[in-house]
Amino acid sequence: MDKNFDPSDFEKLKSYVISLKVDNIHNLAVSARQQKSELDSLKRTIGSQRFFFVVDLSTFEITHQAGIDQWLGYSEKDFSLKQYWKLVHPGLQKTAHIVFVQMIDILCKGKFSLEFMVQRYSSLTALKHYNGEYLLLKRTASVFQYDKENRLTEYLNEFTIVGRYNGEPLSPVFFTDKGKPEEERGKIVMEQVLQKFLGLKIFSVNEFHVARLLAYETAITQKRIAEILSKSPNTIDTYCKRFLNKARSCFHHEFSSAVEAAIYLKKNGLL
Repeated sequence: MDKNFDPSDFEKLKSYVISLKVDNIHNLAVSARQQKSELDSLKRTIGSQRFFFVVDLSTFEITHQAGIDQWLGYSEKDFSLKQYWKLVHPGLQKTAHIVFVQMIDILCKGKFSLEFMVQRYSSLTALKHYNGEYLLLKRTASVFQYDKENRLTEYLNEFTIVGRYNGEPLSPVFFTDKGKPEEERGKIVMEQVLQKFLGLKIFSVNEFHVARLLAYETAITQKRIAEILSKSPNTIDTYCKRFLNKARSCFHHEFSSAVEAAIYLKKNGLL
């Protein structure tokens, strides 16, 4: 992938996913009967503030969906994946897109054994309702189809409305259908997410070092940070202010302090 690729550019994202050519329709592992049974089961839960859609990675388009009109207010027949990405809160878009790209890079290239509806990724997200309000949702993505070379070809997105969005971070988690953590896979994905985020150079190296200390040692003082980094207290204060202002701009959230912003990045897997 182009190192200058901007994950918030949907058309480039779509072109990249389609270029992976995961459309081996003659070598698929999951039967149509299995998929239909799962979809029928999901449709029975739509009344509980839940909705879902399935994405075909060969076209990067939605193929099945239900509950979107009921719980988001948009016409289901016209709802597209591009529209979905635009509905994600601006403060979460960059992180969500980066995580998605790293997961696709791993799951579409046969690096791990896949199983239908077993490997799952969960996070919080915020989507814009038709009335203009941002809703906080729990999103769970699952393996819905793959080929016998363990390349993901379709994934399922399930959403449950939690309430109104108040600046909550993604808080990504990887787990199995039994609730057990997917530590190896999750660690690889989030390490790649961190490297990609660093490559965007939103924060300077010094600002990033200060933020990491603030996130992991929340009681630490600027004086102590100055001692650790061999900088003057005034310099550390400048780093904190710059970090706070950049975090507010990047994540579209009025953090009250550099510590709050640093903890937010940590919960997003970005520190």
